[in-house]
Amino acid sequence: MSTGFFTRLRSGGILPSDSADERLNKSLLVLATGLVCVASTLWLAVYWSLGPQLSATLPFAYQLMLAGNLAFFLYGGNFRLFRNTQLGLFLFAPFVAQWAIGNFITASGILLWGLLAPIGAILCIGAREALAWFFAYAFLVALTGFFDYYLADAATYRNALVPVETSVVFFALNFLAVSSIVFMLLRFAIEQKQIIARRLAEAHTLLEQEQERSERLLLNILPGPVAERLKQNEKNIADGFADVDLPRFFGPRIT
Repeated sequence: MSTGFFTRLRSGGILPSDSADERLNKSLLVLATGLVCVASTLWLAVYWSLGPQLSATLPFAYQLMLAGNLAFFLYGGNFRLFRNTQLGLFLFAPFVAQWAIGNFITASGILLWGLLAPIGAILCIGAREALAWFFAYAFLVALTGFFDYYLADAATYRNALVPVETSVVFFALNFLAVSSIVFMLLRFAIEQKQIIARRLAEAHTLLEQEQERSERLLLNILPGPVAERLKQNEKNIADGFADVDLPRFFGPRIT
């Protein structure tokens, strides 16, 4: 059992029976998981170095859930469950983090990370199915903005634990990190699709070459009209039938 797990770990959960699209979807989501885990670790390290040492419980729990969900997928092989739960973590965790830190200003727009959920859904599920993920993201953004607008007051912003300079730096970092991850995922997807297209073109060329070789072989063995009828899948390939004396052919009739 452990051998199977480590085999799936090395291959990213890809099975020999997977289609080209399934292989690409699995690779994209595993890559996204790794990028988000690394980026969240760097995010917390930089945040601590700039001053406000917030609790590491939430970011650490987020990374554990991402890694644990990935390990569960590699062990069990249920990609659909892994895909939905991982996209759910991408969507909800940034909003929970922002609500825990404060508001749009103090959290430096960390909820932008939730955009990875609809982006991941487009790449790993499909354009139509991704609409639901985008509407969920837009609803949570609007809900967060509603609460920030009606529940926050001027004193909240003046007495915030996070300095304005730190918020500004992390606004830039959040935009840069999310943009970089989206770019790398899109670039990887396009590169893999181009590889698949080249392989299909090569297979099509080989098929055409085999077809031409078969046609030449038919022309060498059979007359041209007969070979052409075989190519057109006609049942009757002869122009006619010579007269045959059946009794003489089969022998005298026995009475």
